[in-house]
Amino acid sequence: MRRVSARAAMRNMTAYYDAASGGGRTGSWRKSSGDANAAGSRRGRLAFISRDMVRNNPIATGVVQTIVSHTVGKGIMPKLEGIEDADLLKEGKERLDTYLKSSAIDWRGRESLAGLQRLIQAAIVTDGEVLVVLHPGENGTYPKLEVLEIDHLDSSAFRASTEGGYVQDGIEYDADGQRVAYHLFDEHPGAQGWIKWKGRAVSRPVDAKYVLHLYRQDRPGQERGVSWFAPVALPLQDLADYDDAQLVRQKIAACFTVFRHRSTASGGDTPAKLAPGLVVDVSGEDGYEFASPPGVDGYDEFTRGQLRRIAKGMGITYEACSGDLSRVNFSSAKMGRMEMDRNVEAWQWLLLINQFLEPLGRQFLQAWALERGFHNRISEILGGKVDWVPPARILIDPAKEIPPLVDEVRAGLNSRQRAVTSLGRDPDQIHQEQVEDMQTADKDGLIYDSDGRYHAKPAPPVAGAKQEQNDNE
Repeated sequence: MRRVSARAAMRNMTAYYDAASGGGRTGSWRKSSGDANAAGSRRGRLAFISRDMVRNNPIATGVVQTIVSHTVGKGIMPKLEGIEDADLLKEGKERLDTYLKSSAIDWRGRESLAGLQRLIQAAIVTDGEVLVVLHPGENGTYPKLEVLEIDHLDSSAFRASTEGGYVQDGIEYDADGQRVAYHLFDEHPGAQGWIKWKGRAVSRPVDAKYVLHLYRQDRPGQERGVSWFAPVALPLQDLADYDDAQLVRQKIAACFTVFRHRSTASGGDTPAKLAPGLVVDVSGEDGYEFASPPGVDGYDEFTRGQLRRIAKGMGITYEACSGDLSRVNFSSAKMGRMEMDRNVEAWQWLLLINQFLEPLGRQFLQAWALERGFHNRISEILGGKVDWVPPARILIDPAKEIPPLVDEVRAGLNSRQRAVTSLGRDPDQIHQEQVEDMQTADKDGLIYDSDGRYHAKPAPPVAGAKQEQNDNE
């Protein structure tokens, strides 16, 4: 008994986390020790569910459109820099525009780079991952890009090799755990008609250097992506069912039916359903009885609560998710946008730019260096860099947001180039356009208010400058 009492006292004295204890409150948790890949083993089913929601649920459709529009917009545009020779830099910019800003980059010849970015971002949100296959051009120059749904990856491919490598979930690794190939189907496994029969039933390995696998990595060691709708799929479906039920209830409430009691009524046929303005004759003492349809209470409050949960799970604001701006002002809208803008920046830089656009920029420089006529300037070309400018961030109130940027630049806390880039614009392009505007205005003898040479504010006095001037006098 003393031993049992001592053990009970020891348990009471030992610190522990309440969430780690057992009991009814923790009974709904699913505790798993599996790694990131084991936890996402049903990612394919999640992707199919997410696609169905995007097809049929307007909230899910709007969420994908919002994320894509804020992340990609009109496109994350390339900017060539790091090449000192002005003529060579101009030549490179022309080739960059011809290659990346036209449908020449698309394997199917339909989309420009901006269109492919939108396809990729939408697939990442819905399916959790997407594949981009690089098809090298002649002599290894200017590859074309083919965006494939993740269904092309043979997830059933699992095997080990005698050299220490292995294939898992359709991805082949060497003995060091580095990706060396992707096992892909030539055609989509769900294709219809002759396209399906044209494709091979067996996947084939494609060298990893020609495949870009884009996904958001949420856990260390995660090799595949999971649909972003995973934590909000059930609330979305519940809200859709609740909305349908409320719609039926509203229809019933709109049916203002009158029951006319008549002692001479034969009864007639009972109506199959109620309808607005319907008058039904029933037997009984003469008189009229009005139907009392059910009311609709608490719909807005409940819906707002669910939409807040969904918006938070998807990383966007409630206003962007619902389109409801009735309860915001400038300050609250800006606070919400600040958090969402952080997410958008992370999606732009960690997903699209780091995983897709920077490798594409390197491919462009290598292809340009191999082009005929530039072999003697390979080192200069490869010493350059393709930087990327995200789309312009839409300002909530430009009259309040632009002046702080101007003050930062004037105070030396920020550079003009960085301030312009933060607005999603190319500072080199703006500079060149300003030079052209000034030259044209000078040629025609025009003076504009925007010309700082005539209307710029005087520079603030420098501390000690007046005393130094007096000493010199």
